[in-house]
Amino acid sequence: MEKAGMHRTLNYRLRFDIPLVGKDCEYALVQDLPASVYISTDELDDLQRLKRLNAIYPKFVNIEVATERAQPFSVLLRGTPKITESLALPVHFRYHAPSDKRLAATVAIPLPELYLNCPMADSALIENELVARPDKLYCLNAPESRFDENHIKDGQPTTMANLERCNWRRVHVDCQLKMPLRAEIPVGHASAYGPVLCGTILLGWSLALWTIIHSMANTRRINQRLNEQRLLQQKVK
Repeated sequence: MEKAGMHRTLNYRLRFDIPLVGKDCEYALVQDLPASVYISTDELDDLQRLKRLNAIYPKFVNIEVATERAQPFSVLLRGTPKITESLALPVHFRYHAPSDKRLAATVAIPLPELYLNCPMADSALIENELVARPDKLYCLNAPESRFDENHIKDGQPTTMANLERCNWRRVHVDCQLKMPLRAEIPVGHASAYGPVLCGTILLGWSLALWTIIHSMANTRRINQRLNEQRLLQQKVK
């Protein structure tokens, strides 16, 4: 995680084994984000338009609400296995409700999970030793930006599209962090709410009153100069 403050970037560097490279397989890196973290959908839309990102994420994320009223969600970063690939996901931290017990909140971002999907004919490319649950397959739920465990239901058509969509496997990942995925977010003091509110109102009214007085003084000054010019013109005539 790079940068500081309320706006950060999650950087990933992925390395895949040679047998998966150049095949028709694809991967999805699932990054769960806690309620205290949000994304800008407009920002990610621009990155996708510029082909700098291939991701699945919620269509709407309320960026105005505080952490206590927000919900966690996931972002899926997609691609095809390469020997080495770098990805970047910009994220932003929410403010917390004021508190009289703490001055900062520690926000931890969990490690991502990796899912792989190869065509049915190439499913042997994913070794069983890599699979977290060899007996489980997962379906890509794009509208909810998540993976659901595959449960075959009676009457469900066994089309190739359904088979490919539900042929994802969760695999083990050897994660090496450059720094902990944690951030300290300032928290306002609850007891300061009243004085700050009163001070803000007083300052606002003071500035408004000063603006009115200053505008009236300027108006009188302009009118005085206009009257002086009229008197000079009358004397000249």
